[in-house]
Amino acid sequence: MLVTAPLAEFCTLTIDEIYGELPSRIYASLLMRGRSTIQQLAGDTGMNARQLRHGLALLLQHNLLHYHLDAGSPHYFYEANVEHAYNLARTGKILQMVEETHGAAAKDVMQTIILTGLTRVGDLVDAYQNRIDRMNRIKEKLKAEEDPFGNGVESHEVNGEPKPKPTPQSSKSDPLISSIADLNKIIYKLVEAELLIGVHKTSFESPEDLLATIESDIQKTYPGGEVKGNKAKAEYKDKVAEALRKNRSESRSLKRKLEQNGLSAKRRKLFDGAASANGTPDGEMDLGIDPQQVMCINYEKCLVELRNRRLMHYAEEAFGQTTSWVYASLLNLLSKDISRCRDDSITDHYEKDEEKPAPVVVTTSQLLDVLKTSLDLSVGLGQVDADKISVTAAEKIAELPPRKKFFIDVQAEADANASSDDDDEGEDVKPATNGVKGVNGTHVTNGVNGTAKRVDRRTQLRQHLLLLSESTQGFLRHCGAEEWTVDFEPLMAALRQAEIDATIENTVGREGVRLVRMLRAKGKLDEKAIMSVALMRKADMSKKLAEMHKYGFVQTQEVPREAKADVKKSFFLWYFDGTMALERILDVSYKTMIHSLQVLDTLREKDQHVLSLIKRSDVKGQEDDKLRKIHKEKLTQFLKLERMLLGQIQRVDDLVAVLRDY
Repeated sequence: MLVTAPLAEFCTLTIDEIYGELPSRIYASLLMRGRSTIQQLAGDTGMNARQLRHGLALLLQHNLLHYHLDAGSPHYFYEANVEHAYNLARTGKILQMVEETHGAAAKDVMQTIILTGLTRVGDLVDAYQNRIDRMNRIKEKLKAEEDPFGNGVESHEVNGEPKPKPTPQSSKSDPLISSIADLNKIIYKLVEAELLIGVHKTSFESPEDLLATIESDIQKTYPGGEVKGNKAKAEYKDKVAEALRKNRSESRSLKRKLEQNGLSAKRRKLFDGAASANGTPDGEMDLGIDPQQVMCINYEKCLVELRNRRLMHYAEEAFGQTTSWVYASLLNLLSKDISRCRDDSITDHYEKDEEKPAPVVVTTSQLLDVLKTSLDLSVGLGQVDADKISVTAAEKIAELPPRKKFFIDVQAEADANASSDDDDEGEDVKPATNGVKGVNGTHVTNGVNGTAKRVDRRTQLRQHLLLLSESTQGFLRHCGAEEWTVDFEPLMAALRQAEIDATIENTVGREGVRLVRMLRAKGKLDEKAIMSVALMRKADMSKKLAEMHKYGFVQTQEVPREAKADVKKSFFLWYFDGTMALERILDVSYKTMIHSLQVLDTLREKDQHVLSLIKRSDVKGQEDDKLRKIHKEKLTQFLKLERMLLGQIQRVDDLVAVLRDY
């Protein structure tokens, strides 16, 4: 990840917001100076050894630092982990995703691990056991108050007067996890979903240090420590990639242990059924994991799940709610075998195409099995006459993914598809008897004679899938007979381009988007050529180009007419650089989030008196009764502004995730 000054400042402010000033000062020093020893940090920050150890321990506990010990060096080098620091801003989204996918109890476990950082399995079990014991003691105390004589009969009189009827305990006060067996099941579920992974000895190594160590070890196996010849270099490259993949697979050792112990989801269901039939208590099920095993949050897998939710949102905007639910179910099936959003150019390098892992596919039957029966698949499907459907075009199979392009011209592809549709008009058009989708994006549920015909659930599902596969964005690819897959790289490239165009439109208007699309399609043009193609007046065009150049959306290149450079005799070419525009938008996004955090900090200082009141033990939880009217109004206004600012950060992060991480 490219660490710019705004990104570094945002990560520092996020750590200061969550963990305080001490670790944020150490983190800021590491971002400014680079990798440093504890002695260098002491000189840069002015902290004593005790403060530095405390701050470094906290940052390491939450996996916000890399550290490395060079051979022969007595000192450890520390380096900032920017990716994990930025992911702290996504904690709310991750917890919401876990709750919607795995339930409120799983969210509680994830929240506990996020708050505590790296966690031993035994410590997590002990913490929940103490919580369960405490809740049991409270329940016993309440029961004793209701039945003081212990004879199972409640006392109805106190001092000769009728005892008031006790208020029933709210279900919200009951613990989400009532036994260690429940905790074991949740840990199994989260580990199998790869949202929790094990920590191993190289987890704190930075990618650069890990690559350098592996390359050094492999180079020692060659004569003289040098790799000579094209064949040897290709072999060396494969060995490095294989070693990196082996190291990466160590984080999944926790999941493999569960599988080796026979504690997969299917076996757990069988075990639960057998335990219930035999009257065996659920808590006797062994965890099967070393209590000293350390776990942490797998942010890479969390990003995969968040990307699925974002793609579902895009599909809903394009095709409607029902089709988006079908797409979400398909993405959930695909993501079981996808561990990260983007491949690494070194780790995921394969010399031969035969060695590359096969793309993950989902069959129609698999998708039909996981879809909820309450989902009405007939909603969102249009009707068209049967004689206007081309079965050949609708059932076309694309075995290979589209060519890789960083920026895809969606409008150009739409025009190309329109022209190909015109060409298909000359083909044989067969009547659709099973409700297939036509090339024009509509669906048919009519018979041959135009009368209404009932369509089974499988056919309706295929109509939704064909609708997704024919989209210009490429949400889905029909890769085989009843097989479907998603090409994430070109899909996200198209969505990144759409987000960039939307940002340009919001900044400089529709005319700016027209000019950008034209430059993207035509390449570098001078003002005369732009004026003739765009059909704009020169004054309006020059003003709009200058405005976009100010925001960094378009660039210029000076071309001298003579060998001797002279500005007056040179002409300038305008062009659109997608990478530079993307970096510019990211830079502005980071600054927007920084400004939101700074405004929030200013509001806290302004209302410090009220915020200090609600922290008091005699006021906490009883603000309506204890606070004055003026203080309650200030508190309400502050909480409203806080929600707005934090919501703004989350909305900007949605854009950053699409442009940078997905």
